Amino acid sequence: MTLQSNMMMFTRAAGIIYGLWFFLAPSSYFSLMLVPEEMVNELGIGQTQQLGLALFAIVWWIYRTAPHITPDNCSEFMVTHTGGWGIFAVGGLYLTLTSGVALMQNPFFFQSVVFLIIAFAFYAKRAPDESEAVG
Repeated sequence: MTLQSNMMMFTRAAGIIYGLWFFLAPSSYFSLMLVPEEMVNELGIGQTQQLGLALFAIVWWIYRTAPHITPDNCSEFMVTHTGGWGIFAVGGLYLTLTSGVALMQNPFFFQSVVFLIIAFAFYAKRAPDESEAVG
């Protein structure tokens, strides 16, 4: 279950990093994602900060539920993480495909693909390693 625990810790770390980034420096995220400065406004910045707060809430929930993960229910928790990354990935892909911006020019598309890969990794590793379960 060590690999699975480390993977679930990755979700927490990503949530904290993105949460801090979105809350404290939302304009820099827009800049990295190549959003033209004239398109960034107070509403978009505020919504990005709200997303940062939502990520903190998700990290808190993951932190509070972590002590309840056992070899018997580890697979269920891994599927929960799969769902979270997958929802973000599929939603992001939908938004990028319908945005009217060419995919290769849209960094949000690549971010969504990475999140989809992470979701697949969680799903693929959902069961504890056999060698650890036998011990």
